[in-house]
Amino acid sequence: MTSISGEIEKLLGVEIISSPWAILLVQFSDQTDNWPSISKYEELFTSTGSGKLNMVDFFVDMSHGKIDLSGSRVFGPYTLSNKRADYIGNAPHQDGKVNRGELLDAAKSLATAAQVPLGNFAGVCVSCLGQVDLCGFPGGMAAICDTASLDVSGPPQEMGHGYGLNHSRRYGSSADYQDPWDVMSTYTTPYSVPNPDFTEVGPGLNAWNMRSRGWLDETRVWTALAQSWDEVVQLRPLHRRDLPGFLAAQIGQYLVEFRVPQRWDAAIPRACVLVHSFLGNHSYLMPAYSGSQDIVEGDKFVFGDPNYLIFGYYAAEVVKIDAAGLTATVKLHQRPAQAVPVPGLEGQVSGGVQVDGGGILLIGGKVIKVPPLGPARNLVEELGRYLQIETSSNNVGPALAAQRAALEAIVSNVAKLYSDARGISEQPPGYPKPRVPSAKTKTAE
Repeated sequence: MTSISGEIEKLLGVEIISSPWAILLVQFSDQTDNWPSISKYEELFTSTGSGKLNMVDFFVDMSHGKIDLSGSRVFGPYTLSNKRADYIGNAPHQDGKVNRGELLDAAKSLATAAQVPLGNFAGVCVSCLGQVDLCGFPGGMAAICDTASLDVSGPPQEMGHGYGLNHSRRYGSSADYQDPWDVMSTYTTPYSVPNPDFTEVGPGLNAWNMRSRGWLDETRVWTALAQSWDEVVQLRPLHRRDLPGFLAAQIGQYLVEFRVPQRWDAAIPRACVLVHSFLGNHSYLMPAYSGSQDIVEGDKFVFGDPNYLIFGYYAAEVVKIDAAGLTATVKLHQRPAQAVPVPGLEGQVSGGVQVDGGGILLIGGKVIKVPPLGPARNLVEELGRYLQIETSSNNVGPALAAQRAALEAIVSNVAKLYSDARGISEQPPGYPKPRVPSAKTKTAE
């Protein structure tokens, strides 16, 4: 059945991608607790609950109308052959046990045996009875949740992993879960709002995460054709595509967005402007000049120095925030990096790199770019440090100790890179959250 919102998007000319999920309810063989009402799952995951800030509403808003989950359906419950104690989470295979991948496969096998046409669905979310697990399969269109996470805060992150989204970060750090204004940091963020139907919802996605999936409406992003400019732009709230005007603005490789404490963002402390960059499939929250993470009237974001353009200059000054009128007026500045002549050398050497640029390696005549942040950059730096340590002198002991320290750092950064490349996400650090039972929750009889 086509949703009303889907019809509206068609009228607006938005290209809609049908992306239904099969929600498979499973329990272990020795579990005897009653299931919540099946209608609870239908309201949370399917078009039955559209308009209540459910999962369908979330992905419609976060994709600017491009992703339609209204065809999602709930199946089961199915009973696994394993006992609850057999579940070992993200551990490698063990005989007689079941890990995350095996739980997903077992649930899909049970559904297939029950004639569920899984091939008709874009993704599969296994929802377990009781407190079991909460995770996603990055790029694999699969997720696991449970009775302890029936909300529109944790599962959207895990289903977001299925679409390829990664955890959001803060500029200057390679740690995950560092952006409380973004759903890809949920369960550690205080910015999820209580909801009478689904425990809690939000926050939304940031503009760069939306763009990374092709979900940001680029026709609503303010951009300039010139290389250097100063411009005053008025922004609307990022997720309010129903309002006229720009929903984001671009300076260099940064996206500037306006967020207000409504709907998915109802728990954020104040209307604010946020600036993000994006690197290595992670969005990075950029700090304000004052040191604050959000940017309010009178504050600004600045990268570089207008009087020293070796690295370029990019700034977003918040002139006015009209929370009631749902507008933010922002003065934007851009001066690209300039090449700096080097006396005595032919030609010119680049005066630094563009926004958030890293460095390069030259191996076998091939130029390899090194990102400016994260474990890949750290890995290259530590490798360089290791290769420069001289052990042929009389100070062999200290030199060997320095080599060991560099190797330990190399191993640590390799582990972080491997973690980023995992096929299954870890549980959010705040899982499970303390829950207050909803008056609307009914148990199955």
